Amino acid sequence: MAWMLCADEIQLVRDGLWFWQRFQPSVKVDCSSCAVRVGAGLILIDPIPLAAEAMEELCALGEIAGLVATNGNHDRAVLELRKRFGVPLFATAAAGAALGFAVDREVREGDKIFDELEVVEIAGAAAGEIALFDPRGWLIVGDALINLEPDGLALLPAKYCVNGDEMRLSLRKLLRFPIEVLTFAHGLPLVFRARPRLENLLA
Repeated sequence: MAWMLCADEIQLVRDGLWFWQRFQPSVKVDCSSCAVRVGAGLILIDPIPLAAEAMEELCALGEIAGLVATNGNHDRAVLELRKRFGVPLFATAAAGAALGFAVDREVREGDKIFDELEVVEIAGAAAGEIALFDPRGWLIVGDALINLEPDGLALLPAKYCVNGDEMRLSLRKLLRFPIEVLTFAHGLPLVFRARPRLENLLA
C-alpha cells in the first residue's frame, strides 16, 4: 500500500453505492474502488487509500463491515483497513495465494457476501478474479473489464490475463444478470446503457 496515493474524495453513484479513484504514477493507471451498503454495513471493494477527510466522510455513511479483493493483484489498502476496522477480508483461495497473506473468508462461484453480493468467478483474468452482483442492478468487476480513456469499456489486455480467450468466455456469465450500473477497479462507473455496452463488447 505504501506505493499508492490517497484519493481525495468519494462520489455517490447510486443510493447505497459510492466510488473513488486516483491516478497512480507507479503503475501509470487510474485505480478505482467502491463501497456498497448492505444490511451489515459498508463493504469496501478493492479499496485504495482515502485521505483523512474522505475516510471520515465514508465512515459517516455507515459502519465498515467487510473488505473484498476481487483478484490477487489487489492488496491495495486492504491490510491497513482490515487492521484499522477489524473486519474480514473476502477473496477466492487463488486470490489469497497470489496476495501472499491470509484471507479471512474464502469465496467461490455462487456464494453471497453478507447474503447480498453474489460472487461470479471470472476464469482466465487475473489470479482468483471475481465479479460481484448486487440485486439492485449493480455489477462490480475487478480487472477483467476496464473503462479508461480514450478507449472506454474494454477487456483486460491479453498481456495481463492468465488466458484471454477463457476470460472472454467466462465474462459471458455476467449477461444473465439485469445490469444497470457497472463499476470497475480501473476506470469510471458506467451508469448509462451498461448492459447493452457489455453485450456489444462480448458479442
